[in-house]
Amino acid sequence: MKSNRLFHTLSLLLLAVLLLGGCGRKEAPQISSADIKPEIVNMVYNMEIGLVHMNFSLKGNPAGVGYQIDRTVTDPYCNCPGFWRRFQDQAPNPKLMEKPINKMISLSAKDKEFLYRIRAYDIDGNIGPWSKIMRAKYHDPLGD
Repeated sequence: MKSNRLFHTLSLLLLAVLLLGGCGRKEAPQISSADIKPEIVNMVYNMEIGLVHMNFSLKGNPAGVGYQIDRTVTDPYCNCPGFWRRFQDQAPNPKLMEKPINKMISLSAKDKEFLYRIRAYDIDGNIGPWSKIMRAKYHDPLGD
């Protein structure tokens, strides 16, 4: 009789723990933006004397999209990209959605070829693919 009562008490305790603990998150369902991937669209890249022009738009999560620009130099031994470093990080903002963005970067080093790449990311942390590598080298118009 005592073992029956002990079994009944333990069963109720185990059932209560399972019902209260359960698995999964204990919050209201969240709307996921995973189906809306952030991306760079209408990318136009142009290089002039000492300047790199990047014109593009951002698509993705309406709550906010931003972009990251990385830069490196060409390794002289293998003629390949070196280590990429973050050049600019524009935080996600809903005002950037589908607006034309004109980015101008000044080239200061005369003897280096810089490589750039850009990608979009959204407020939820979803990241888009990197753009094609853009090459830029300072050209002196006077030939000095």
